[in-house]
Amino acid sequence: MLLQFSVFPGRERDWSLVQVSLTDITARKKAEAYLEYLGKHDVLTKLHNRALYTDELNRLQRKSVRPVSIIVIDMNGLKLANDQLGHAAGDALLRRMGEVLNEAVSQPHHAARIGGDEFAIIMPGSDHADVAAMIDNVRKLLEINNQYYSDAPISIAVGSATSAPDEALEAVVRRADLLMYRDKQAHYEDIKATALSG
Repeated sequence: MLLQFSVFPGRERDWSLVQVSLTDITARKKAEAYLEYLGKHDVLTKLHNRALYTDELNRLQRKSVRPVSIIVIDMNGLKLANDQLGHAAGDALLRRMGEVLNEAVSQPHHAARIGGDEFAIIMPGSDHADVAAMIDNVRKLLEINNQYYSDAPISIAVGSATSAPDEALEAVVRRADLLMYRDKQAHYEDIKATALSG
C-alpha cells in the first residue's frame, strides 16, 4: 500500500483538515520485481543471464574469495537441431539444459546462459575436487533428463579451470573456454570416426 496525505491550505498550523489516500500498488510492485528478474535472468532457461554472470565475475575479482572455479558448457549439435527440426525444438533443448543446471547448481554458485548454446557455472571458494563433483552431477542429471527425452538427447562439451593465486578471473574463463573447445572438437572427431568406420 502507498500512503499519501496532504494538509488543506490554511490548516497547516493544527492539521485540522487532512486528506489521506491509500493506493494498492501490488501490481506495480509485481511489475518492478519482474523487471528486476528479467534484468538478471534468461527467460527461456530460467538461469542467470550474461549480465549477472559478468557482474558476478567482476564482484569476485574485487573480493578476496579464492579459489574461484569456472565451468564452461556448450551444447553439441544445437545448430543442427535448429536447422533440421526448427527453433522450437532448439528452444526445448535449451529449456531442458536450464532445468538440469537449475537442479545441479545452488548458492553460493551461479549458473548462467552466457550465449546461444553456451553456459557457465561460477564456483567461488571451490577447488578442483568441487569442480569434478559438479561436472559429474551435471552429467548424471543430464543422463536422467535424456532418458525422459530419448528421441532428442542432449550432448555437451565441458571445460573447467580453477584460479591460481593472484590470477585474473578473465584468464580462468579463457582456460575453461579453451578446454571446452577441445572437448567439443574431440566430440565431433568421435562422430566423424564412427561415421567413417560404420
